[in-house]
Amino acid sequence: SKLLGLFRPWLLVLNTEEASNNRSYPWLEIDTPVASGMVKLFTKSVDYLHQSFKGRLIPGQRSALWFHLMHYCETCTVPKMPEYILYTYHSEYSNLPWKELYPDQALMDEFFKVERGSPKSCFLFLGNLLCEVNWVSVLSDARNPQPLLQTRKMVVCLLFMMVFLSKEDKLTSNPESPLHSLLGQSNAIPWHFVDVASYQNVISYFSSHYSPSVVILKIPSAELILKLLKVAAGFSETLDTHSDATHKCRAYIHQVVQCLITLDQNAQIVHAQLEHEMITLLDDIVIFNPPDVENQMRHMAIASLFMEVLMILNNTSVTSAESLRVSLRSWIETKMCYNLSLPLLTATCQSLASVKHMAETTEGCIMAYFRDGACLDQYFGWGPILVSLQVPELTVEEFIKDCLDLGSYLTLYVYILQHLNMEQTLSNEMKMLVLLNKWIEQAFPSNTNDEAKLFLWWHKVLELTLIQLKQKDVTALEFLMRILNAFQMRQNHLAEEKLSAGILGAIGLGRKSPLSNRFRVVARSMSAFLLVQLPPENRIRIKPGTELHLSPKAQQALNGLESMSLSKQYADYQEEISQATVFIKNPNYCILDGNKLLAVLISFLYPDTHYLDIIR
Repeated sequence: SKLLGLFRPWLLVLNTEEASNNRSYPWLEIDTPVASGMVKLFTKSVDYLHQSFKGRLIPGQRSALWFHLMHYCETCTVPKMPEYILYTYHSEYSNLPWKELYPDQALMDEFFKVERGSPKSCFLFLGNLLCEVNWVSVLSDARNPQPLLQTRKMVVCLLFMMVFLSKEDKLTSNPESPLHSLLGQSNAIPWHFVDVASYQNVISYFSSHYSPSVVILKIPSAELILKLLKVAAGFSETLDTHSDATHKCRAYIHQVVQCLITLDQNAQIVHAQLEHEMITLLDDIVIFNPPDVENQMRHMAIASLFMEVLMILNNTSVTSAESLRVSLRSWIETKMCYNLSLPLLTATCQSLASVKHMAETTEGCIMAYFRDGACLDQYFGWGPILVSLQVPELTVEEFIKDCLDLGSYLTLYVYILQHLNMEQTLSNEMKMLVLLNKWIEQAFPSNTNDEAKLFLWWHKVLELTLIQLKQKDVTALEFLMRILNAFQMRQNHLAEEKLSAGILGAIGLGRKSPLSNRFRVVARSMSAFLLVQLPPENRIRIKPGTELHLSPKAQQALNGLESMSLSKQYADYQEEISQATVFIKNPNYCILDGNKLLAVLISFLYPDTHYLDIIR
């Protein structure tokens, strides 16, 4: 205070009582060269006081720098302060050793007051010097088991300060600005002390003060501010536990998604950029580590993040959504790990507006669940999938049609299992049998990746048929015969090496079937088995041990199966064909053993297709 008293006449504004001019500034612009000498002398005096006492102060104790900065905020940052005076202050005060400053809550409060109502140059000066502070040292108390409340508040203040300053071009465009260094240290700050309400306020400020294009700009300042918001939310691989991580990460994703949607609606982003940013958000969720909670809460936490990302597909243009759909499918196939498949499945059912997108994405999730989960020996069969999948009730028919068109046969299998679990009655089981038979008639896999999915349907058809046969209902027998005959004919059709559809197909010139040779081995084996178990007298062989009565059609199918082993293209499957032939000819097997034959075949021919484990 004595030092301020000495320099007051030369440095500070004099408030007078004259109404016409109630402020008297310490010098005129023309006198700046002389006045700067006094400001320089005052600055050296402050530095001398700081150097004299800093060795006697404990960390965090208020130093001469703190008192000087508080005095600056209170007296030099008033509105309409002439810029020539501020420039002189800032030029000299910048030379003080601000790295040694220990800010506290009172000083940060003054900074925020300056941000709201003082000249812009004051805000930039104050922000620049606060970036020079050694914040890792200032926040060292955070490493203690029970950090002070003051420390927690300072972490929040620092986040606000960095977001406030990162929008200023004068700071971000200067390569030597200490802001760049501070942003680069964002991983070292204990952001887990930022509560969700404060973080949402930060995001709100970001939304109103930053251009949406900041999320796609490939310049250091834009990338660093996004990294800051991401790490502060809890997207990091550090051991710090964010108690509010789910809500903060969801707020971050929501904001980025809104920026991307705005850019797409204004035609300010190309598809490649949009796809890249969506994949980046999905990759962020991979490293998301919610606090220790039980499995269901963890599941819903991750699902809530996926829901935010999927909103991009709902709110972008048709062409953009289509390109995003392709990228999402690729990400699921190549990057998604087991523990994310079920949360994404839940999110897909609850948030995607497009039924087509939903049908495709649910299938990808189920495939990923069995692909990665089986390798890690972590999956628990189909039970968790039945809980996670929710077919849209209002558009169920459209959903089923899209699943059939897209080859989403696993999704439809789950649909059947869900309905069988909901109502365990003979009438409902017959209803599901009829529905499955209808789907089998319509479905034709477009590639080898989808072909094995049909085996789940076949297995369930045989299982439901046998349940009905065991009831010995004579009236239902003829209907079941028709179902089995249609089932057998479809299997035989799928086993053809060339497609029979169209004019060329009708004369034997159809294009080659997209299905694999091993699939045809299974299809022909099952078709021949059913023909043998369905004698021409419109009866079904329910009892084993009875003599086989082969119809000409059954004999032809059996001969055709045996002849496959003589073909070069089936040379790798001779043993499986032989086993199937022996099985079919064995009179000790009847229609009740159809799924045994199916299990034997897929065990040898599809050993790594783990969604078929339910059959084995």
